[in-house]
Amino acid sequence: MSLVVLLILAIVWAVFLVPQVVRARAEKTPADSIGAFRNQLSVLERTTPPVTGHHRPVAGFSASASLTRSAYQRPVYRATREQVRRRRQAILVRLLGAMAVTLVLGLVLRPVLYLHGFLDVLFLSYCALLWRAQALATERDVKVRYLPGPAYNAQPTLLLQQSGS
Repeated sequence: MSLVVLLILAIVWAVFLVPQVVRARAEKTPADSIGAFRNQLSVLERTTPPVTGHHRPVAGFSASASLTRSAYQRPVYRATREQVRRRRQAILVRLLGAMAVTLVLGLVLRPVLYLHGFLDVLFLSYCALLWRAQALATERDVKVRYLPGPAYNAQPTLLLQQSGS
């Protein structure tokens, strides 16, 4: 009897919360052309490769040879340790939440217990991966020493252009 009451209460909460979430997501999208243009511009800024500068072709060089290779590569985004920790913590919380929900639903509907078992295995696997990543990071911190960067970081094409070759 109490499980039926809890199930009805969960359905009432879902009926109440789902429209609010959908409405909130709909309001975040830009309704005007200026907002849409800003979103498109930000997407273009993120996806285009950075151009460090324009080089004039020197006699004996083709125009494609004067462009550096790095002009075509996307910038590498490195997450900080704090961002990685937060992301991993969020994944753990979501897995635990899904496990709790499937356990409660599994008490009412027996086939949902299979999903709960799958989530348990997934959770244990993720914890094992986190343990392995932490062990590798600790080992890397102990063993690896980084050398200082070069004092003069000139582009090879610029050096060739300056030498007049």
